[in-house]
Amino acid sequence: MGERLSNTVQRIKNADTAFWAGVVFFVVVSIGLIYLANLMYQKLMSAQDMPISTLQITGERAYSNDEEVQLALSELSTHESFFSLDVMSVKAKVEQVPWIAQAAVRRQWPNGLSIHVTDQQPAAYWNDGRLINDKGEIFDAPLQRIEVPLPQFFGPNNVPHAVLEGYRALLPLFDSEGLTINRIELSERESWQVVLEDGTKLILGRVNTVMRNARIERFLQVYKHVIPNEREINYVDLRYDSGFAVNWKAQPGDKASNEQG
Repeated sequence: MGERLSNTVQRIKNADTAFWAGVVFFVVVSIGLIYLANLMYQKLMSAQDMPISTLQITGERAYSNDEEVQLALSELSTHESFFSLDVMSVKAKVEQVPWIAQAAVRRQWPNGLSIHVTDQQPAAYWNDGRLINDKGEIFDAPLQRIEVPLPQFFGPNNVPHAVLEGYRALLPLFDSEGLTINRIELSERESWQVVLEDGTKLILGRVNTVMRNARIERFLQVYKHVIPNEREINYVDLRYDSGFAVNWKAQPGDKASNEQG
């Protein structure tokens, strides 16, 4: 009986020893795996071990250039690795470059970065020294890169889209008569004024889109017949329901005069 009890106790001790040996082995293996995983993580996140060594910039651009994008991302090569790179942060940095409207960024295995860039499309100069794009949004960029003529818009900063839409509506009306819009002004009180390339001012007042276009069309239908070639217009007041008033530039020896049309 005593020997059987002794054998039972020994088996229990052996089982306990095996259990704790297994626990120790599991802990050691787990620590080893965690250590190796941490080493691998550090290696993948290291700019020295996994650097970004190639940068591909694509997109048809008339205003921005590769050097500006590279300068904006100059810190990537020393501070970021291929895996630690925050793609959204790169996108934000690129889109802060003047003349760049939008950027799409993606990684290229094993050590590259691809950026597709879309430039702003300027539609007009806005107030003094700013621009608006083809969506009617205000932006700032170096003006000296613009090589095509653009109209000049003036107005409060909450109405550039409305001014652009008005310009687009009026453009075909003037184009059909061989006239060019040089400037559009929209006052704080939403009063419209159009200035042509020859300096002629067309005062439209506070009007909706339908009334504005109707007044311009009425003037364009008759202006060739009522305005003598030898006289220069100072401004045309179109704030009438059924006609307009012309103010002539002063000729040598006389004063500016008004004439109803």
